Amino acid sequence: VRITHEASFYSLSRSWLRNGAHEGIQSQRSETLKPLPKPLPLDLMEASEEPPDEDKEDEESVKELSEKDLLKRHIETLRFLSLFFVNSLVSLPFPRPDQIELLMAFKNEFPILKCDFKELPNSEQKTKYWTSKDVKSFDGVVFDNETGVVTKLDLGGACLSGSLSANSSLFRLHHLRYLDLSLNYFESFSFLPELGNLTNLEVLRLSYMRLAGEIPSSFSSLNRLTELRLAGNKLIGSFSPLFNLSKLSSLNLDDNLFSGEVPCSLLTMPFLSSLHLSQNHLIDSLETMNCSSSSKLEELYLSYNRLSGRILEPLSKLTNLKFLDLSFQNTTDPINCVSMGFKSLEILVLTGTSISKLNTGSPNLDMLYLDNCSINEFPTFIKNLKKLGTLRIANNRLKGKVPKWLLALPSLRGLFLSHNSLDGVEGSPKMLLNSSLAVLDLRSNAFKGSLPLISPGLCVVLASNNSFTGDIPLSLCNQSYIPILDLSHNNFSGSIPRCLFTMVKDMDLRNNNLTGTLPEIFDKTCSMTTLDFSHNQITGKLPRSLTNCVDLKVLNMEGNRIADTFPFWLKDLPNLKVMVLRSNKFHGPIYSPQHPLSFPHLQIVDISRNKFTGRLPHDYFVNWSTTLITTPQEETELYYMGEGTMYDYYPSMYLRNKGINMELEKILDTYTAIDFSENKLGGQIPESISLLKSLIVLDLSSNDFSGHIPSSWANLTNLESLDLSRNQLSGKIPQELATLSFLE
Repeated sequence: VRITHEASFYSLSRSWLRNGAHEGIQSQRSETLKPLPKPLPLDLMEASEEPPDEDKEDEESVKELSEKDLLKRHIETLRFLSLFFVNSLVSLPFPRPDQIELLMAFKNEFPILKCDFKELPNSEQKTKYWTSKDVKSFDGVVFDNETGVVTKLDLGGACLSGSLSANSSLFRLHHLRYLDLSLNYFESFSFLPELGNLTNLEVLRLSYMRLAGEIPSSFSSLNRLTELRLAGNKLIGSFSPLFNLSKLSSLNLDDNLFSGEVPCSLLTMPFLSSLHLSQNHLIDSLETMNCSSSSKLEELYLSYNRLSGRILEPLSKLTNLKFLDLSFQNTTDPINCVSMGFKSLEILVLTGTSISKLNTGSPNLDMLYLDNCSINEFPTFIKNLKKLGTLRIANNRLKGKVPKWLLALPSLRGLFLSHNSLDGVEGSPKMLLNSSLAVLDLRSNAFKGSLPLISPGLCVVLASNNSFTGDIPLSLCNQSYIPILDLSHNNFSGSIPRCLFTMVKDMDLRNNNLTGTLPEIFDKTCSMTTLDFSHNQITGKLPRSLTNCVDLKVLNMEGNRIADTFPFWLKDLPNLKVMVLRSNKFHGPIYSPQHPLSFPHLQIVDISRNKFTGRLPHDYFVNWSTTLITTPQEETELYYMGEGTMYDYYPSMYLRNKGINMELEKILDTYTAIDFSENKLGGQIPESISLLKSLIVLDLSSNDFSGHIPSSWANLTNLESLDLSRNQLSGKIPQELATLSFLE
């Protein structure tokens, strides 16, 4: 090899390092660099020590290097490369081969991956693509930069299915500092003592793994743990294996089968700041009574246990406590809330717990939850809670008027008073004008008269199921934005203020006496998701500008006097799920060749009790709705439209099912229905209905349909209610419909 210029040699070296060195390291990680032979040949050593004579280099011409000069360059380059490789081996994160083998063995222990994306939408088959040929394929794995060992294994919700055995390769990953196996589909098994061998663990998450039995004594060796999550299992027995975990700051044992007392040793662990013990079978005891005030606990969750009225006094000795949840105690012994000394407490949750007396010296309280506590009067100690931001006191026995002092609390932002017997507000109707409230919930009380004037800062108004009368106050227009306005089931009259159409996101005014027409006022800024004006006296037409409300999910105009043709243009609303036009004066055809229908997500459509006419082509439902055509998935958990909001507002509607008119107070996210009944539709029933595999309710009764019932309707395997009565149908009922096992 002849190299005719020094720069060319180093350029070649850099190119080789850039393009090939990394792959070389990756493929030969277990090999060490071999040093140069010692001693070096004398002439080479001398050559390497001889500094280059730069004066002799000819800068104007390229000269061939002598063999000795070439070897000299080799020596210098080898020294450079050796230093480069040593530094590279230290800085590049690479796994040790034995660690790769253990990971691949662990993958092979769970060849079947089971995912339920409806129940766990964030599930991910992390191990599926692991391969020893590509380090980047190890999703959820972190290797130590210096040693190449596995330090973190995050496989929470990784769809693992099967059993975790005592000889699993997992227990040979001794350098693990972080391990998460939560939310997988393991078969029920006892807590494995081998977990105690992973003594370097700092974070361990094993929630909802179907673990059963006692916490093994070997757990006490995990003395580096700072976080431990074992929620959602079937653990029993003693907490004592945990007492040695002196560095623990967060412990979650929710939703298990622990019983007996709450030991002080658990409450007073030296660094424990967050303790979850909800949904067990715990009781208080004399040991709990004598707990020391040295506890560092800031958060304590004890809901859904069997703690009695004696528990609050000893817990008040936990002077650093900021959050305490004692909701839903399964006991007949009411909790005595007098003389509690929680000086640092900010959030107190007593929902669903019987209370004998209520008083607290907790000046820093920000949130107080007293729902379902059988309270019959407003606790006067609340007057002194100047920092109180949220008060929930719904579902109690309160009656009379809301006291002035409550509305005058300087920091109060959320007041939830629903499901009581309150009938007004003390003092002037303007009392609310100067309040600091942002959320006011007066639902299901006995309020009457005009809706009180509200402050400009109030943005969520929930006042349904009362006896309010008069006009909807124009003072609502002083708000800049109202996420939720629910004035349903009252006696409001007059027209709807125009301002509300541009400032409210979820507007529910059903079951009032409202009149007038709907304005063409919706523009591109429309953010409305729910528009429910059902059971009023609204006239005119549906405003075409509704097509600007691209977030609209629920449109309910049932029981008004709207005279219009079928709103083909609503198909432009990409998120529309519910369209109810029942009992109005709509007329004309519901099919137009110029306007083929394709509602992307429509799942409930009710146009019954109108004057629609015409025939439907056989392919009418071919592009009707992706939601209806898609084969339904088996549901493990039920969800409702509107679920997830902090204000407990759910859209509702009336629906005819199996010949019975019923109110759906909450609409299941998977509920599907088509009701074309009581119109003047004719011709043959479109066979394309058989494509709607998710359909639950189909009502075509009281029309002029003729011909036979299509046998292809046997594909409607989700159907529970079918009404074809009062039509002109002929022939026999297809035998294939007998396969519809849910049909009644």
